[in-house]
Amino acid sequence: MSTDWDECAGGRRRSRLPDPGETWVIARTELRRRWRALLDEELQFVATLLVVLLFGTFSLFGPVAAFGAGLGVRSGDAGSPIDWVRLALVTVWLILAGIVAYRGYANTLRPDRLDGMLTTVSPRELLGGVVLAEGLTWGGPAVAYGLVLVLAFAVGAGSPLAIPAATVALLATVVTAVISGFLLALAVRNAGVRSPLLTRLRTPMFAVLAVGYVWVFASGSFDAVFGPILQILEPTPVGWLADLAMVGTDPDASAVRGVGAIVVTAVYVLGMTVTLPRLAAWLWYADGVHVERGGDASVDELEEEGRLTRLVSRPVVGVAVADWKRARRAPITLSFVLYPLIVLINPIATVVQTGTVGGSFPLWIVLCGAWVTGAAFTLNVVGNEGGVLPTTVLSADPGRALVVGHTLAGVGLFGTATIVATVVLGIASPHPSTTVATLTLSAVVLVACAGPLATGIGTVFPRLESVTIGRNTEAIVPSNFAFAGYSIVLLGCALPAILAHTGVIGGWLASAFGTPVWVVGLGGTAVTALLVGTGAVLSARHAIGAVESHRLE
Repeated sequence: MSTDWDECAGGRRRSRLPDPGETWVIARTELRRRWRALLDEELQFVATLLVVLLFGTFSLFGPVAAFGAGLGVRSGDAGSPIDWVRLALVTVWLILAGIVAYRGYANTLRPDRLDGMLTTVSPRELLGGVVLAEGLTWGGPAVAYGLVLVLAFAVGAGSPLAIPAATVALLATVVTAVISGFLLALAVRNAGVRSPLLTRLRTPMFAVLAVGYVWVFASGSFDAVFGPILQILEPTPVGWLADLAMVGTDPDASAVRGVGAIVVTAVYVLGMTVTLPRLAAWLWYADGVHVERGGDASVDELEEEGRLTRLVSRPVVGVAVADWKRARRAPITLSFVLYPLIVLINPIATVVQTGTVGGSFPLWIVLCGAWVTGAAFTLNVVGNEGGVLPTTVLSADPGRALVVGHTLAGVGLFGTATIVATVVLGIASPHPSTTVATLTLSAVVLVACAGPLATGIGTVFPRLESVTIGRNTEAIVPSNFAFAGYSIVLLGCALPAILAHTGVIGGWLASAFGTPVWVVGLGGTAVTALLVGTGAVLSARHAIGAVESHRLE
């Protein structure tokens, strides 16, 4: 790697440390950009404000608990407080490092106007500003709140020495966590830009991580996942910081380990001032790998399009294929379909824990599968066209091509999987074969009508402008009002079929009317078909009219 950026204009070698002035200017600019971006997204700003208020309310109990813990230490009733102090510091370190690592990989290591920035400042100053901004964003609140806890604990324990000792330990915890998060993110990103295999596996790996993340929080499996990691970190210098924090307060605290924690932290921070800029330069100056699809894939796509044109018109096929290509090349643009899938977390956890498929699980599959099928491509038929909207509107019969094409894309990608999963899980469940048949019929009706139902709602609440997804990715996604309205309408239409197939309501109706259970299921399916079919026809007609009457301004 060339070290031209180590030389200043006059030929003198620059310091290994980032220039404080340039670093602060970059960090301040980065913080301003984040604040403006937050204000531009009203929904995100409101959500952030609610989260801050929620955690702020609960955090008021922290100083009271810290003061009580200090009183316990003074009276000798707290046992060995260094153990839970070590656990607290290690937990804070792990959470902060994880947040910084994730954000570093996804956002912060791709600063705005990167090419232009690297022509004016070195990677050292640029990375220093990014690290400082991230540290102030996440580490700043942690340090401020931690100092309040330290003061409350020191007053309760009657130990003035705890204030400087715990403050240094807290600062060391935050600093090393932020640095370690960036180290991990840089290592992963450098491996990714140089490995074709990792580039191909990037989307599947992130899908697995996203599912695992949601799984942990939904199932409450924190101890099983984080317990071993905490046990590994406790005997390391990260855990030694607890000895530093409790020196002079707890007799079990080791002054040797406390001093060792300071020395190791200082060496680590100094070492990272050299290592991190090198890793950043390797990343930012790398050409990266380019994974291209071979000729066979193109032939397969042409053959697939040829088969589809035998069933529907070529404009419809073009819309569907474009949706599939867009989903494959930029799957993050379909990130909003994860919201319906979150509903499946608890039912899946129940199946895994019990080892059996319950009677309600296939019902959840039908509902969530239809939900995703309609939301994926058909919820913004006008906005999905983006820059080619003028050409689309001026073509022949554009409304029908868009409505049918987007519907075909959703059914082909998600609807088929929903129907197959319903059959397989229905057979594995306690439901009789007749009920499985009527439930599968409900799935067919819902996935076929969910797309047309969503088209009209999407044209009532369209979104034509792109929004930022992550940091540097922009896409046109359905509006929040369209998604909420579609979700409510679809749930109302699906409710008769879902309730008719539940054991309690379906069985009660069968007993009340003296009919077999499958008749009740078929009746519920018929009511749902009437509701969702009528809604789909009216909604699709509105969407076709909205597309054909659309005027470019």
